[in-house]
Amino acid sequence: MKLCVFGAGAIGGLIAGRLARAGQPVSIVARGAHLEAVCRDGLTVRSDRGDWNGPVHAAAQSEDLGVQDVVIVTVKTCGLAAALPALAPLVGPSTVVVPAMNGVPWWFFSGFGGRLAGTRLENLDPGGRIAAALPERQILGCVVYPTAYLAAPGVVQHTGRWELHLGEPDGSLSPRGQALQAVLAQAGFACSLTADIRHDIWLKLIGNAAFNPVSALTRATLDRMLADPDVYALLQALMNETIAVGAALGLDTGETPRARLERGRPLGKIRFSMLQDLEQDRPLEHESLSGAVSAIGHLMGVPTPSMDAVHGLVRTLAASSRIAP
Repeated sequence: MKLCVFGAGAIGGLIAGRLARAGQPVSIVARGAHLEAVCRDGLTVRSDRGDWNGPVHAAAQSEDLGVQDVVIVTVKTCGLAAALPALAPLVGPSTVVVPAMNGVPWWFFSGFGGRLAGTRLENLDPGGRIAAALPERQILGCVVYPTAYLAAPGVVQHTGRWELHLGEPDGSLSPRGQALQAVLAQAGFACSLTADIRHDIWLKLIGNAAFNPVSALTRATLDRMLADPDVYALLQALMNETIAVGAALGLDTGETPRARLERGRPLGKIRFSMLQDLEQDRPLEHESLSGAVSAIGHLMGVPTPSMDAVHGLVRTLAASSRIAP
């Protein structure tokens, strides 16, 4: 299997490092100081399973790597459209593209039944550029639960969880899905192949669409957000609205806001990715999180007043900080 991780920052570096450690040939497309460090010193992954350092074929230009069997895409959702020209040399007619990204993906309603079948959300795929470049037949959906950050250029620090969920948009348990599941499981990930990847995407979104924007707006870690009763109530309201929109789509997750929030208490001083991006002056991926819930809620006639307000605030924050995509 010729496999490349495109946009190998923290999560991409974690996946690539674990694959390389397991003996799976893997290449990465990265940039800047991170790329220089990997080329010079190899890629280092630190985790509770031990530290590893080793060589990984790294390139700044996709043209140097050529067409792949599988491309795992780990760029931010807000940067995918701009990255399409750089991604294109890796993708042939039979390449499997695995978007290991946060939030609602551009392909979510392609092949989806109900009122929104075939709907393209403009805030997720402006002008339909992504769908045109990466058609649904080449997509293998993915939900990523591991957390990690770049401790230094070339050094990835894993901070929690190992679960990856894969799933075909059409719900089939395909041979290509089974093959990649086996490769990722061999690399140490708790990787499952599901017949309902949209359900798993929405289940993660319930937390992500609440925690991420509120962490950016408050600049607070999880423990501080949960300790404030008013912020706790806001998080509950955001989760209730996301659950309601999901239910209208037929995605019954069985989740309750209080249970989701209380499960977070042992995690302590977690810094969510949107807060990290804000602190590093990187674009915020709010459109695929709060923006998606708000937009879908409006289309389905489900009121989302708290999400609308929070999304407006974080959108304004991104614009005023000059870090909008």
